[in-house]
Amino acid sequence: MKIACLQFNPKLGEIEKNQNFASGLLESYKPGDIDILVLPEMAFTGYMFKSKEHIKPYLEDAETGITIRWAKAQAIRLRSFVMVGYPQIVKGNPDIYYNSICFIGRDGELIETYSKHFLYTTDESWANEGPEFKAINVDSLGKVGFGICMDLNRYQFKAPFDVYEFADFHLQQRTKIVLCSMAWLSNNDNYNDNDNNHEISTINYWCNRLSPLILNNNNDIGNILVVVCNRTGIEDSTTFAGSSSILSISPSTGSVHLLGSLGKRQESIMIIDVPIDDDT
Repeated sequence: MKIACLQFNPKLGEIEKNQNFASGLLESYKPGDIDILVLPEMAFTGYMFKSKEHIKPYLEDAETGITIRWAKAQAIRLRSFVMVGYPQIVKGNPDIYYNSICFIGRDGELIETYSKHFLYTTDESWANEGPEFKAINVDSLGKVGFGICMDLNRYQFKAPFDVYEFADFHLQQRTKIVLCSMAWLSNNDNYNDNDNNHEISTINYWCNRLSPLILNNNNDIGNILVVVCNRTGIEDSTTFAGSSSILSISPSTGSVHLLGSLGKRQESIMIIDVPIDDDT
């Protein structure tokens, strides 16, 4: 199974430009090259919105929005599952906004909309909390779970650090594939366009927040695949960590393997061919 992360530096509010850039990165790929494609949180709008009024022109409904249409077209063209983040407005209730992802099937059908459950400070200026974490059964993939950035952290940073709500949920659900769209901030504000190394401290932190999946010693759950697609770049003086990663967790041995990772500043597509059996 070929898993792809599309990491890039979206420009705030420049949806068409951002979509064209992402499409350009994908244009050489054909059906069979990618089975699951993951893009960052709020991939085409940018992230650093300051209020409901600020983000209002960029809101999309969950069925016909410009991000969903793009994802459907790429899913059909590539015969791939596609996940991408966007700011959602709820049909019939225009005062409710969510930070959401769409998950599109190979035939271009909308399989799932997931709304960010744990909001970061920036989200709280405009978004409502999503109702719950989510994992669903998907034909040919098994149990698939979804996450958006702050979901990996403890709720509002108020719970003790050793509380792992997101990972505990997916352990209980026996999730086999966890897909995460991110706009995760860098630990280092020294921006270097040529820095192609990943930010290991950030990847280690993601692994820490997944500890219950790694350390459960459940020999019958098999290996767990975690796909983390982050954005890169600087937006409104905020620096993002890049370092999109694909991880294979082996609960039976209590270990995690980094199958691949992009650099902090890379704008690129990473594709990792992952075995689909329990030896992932």
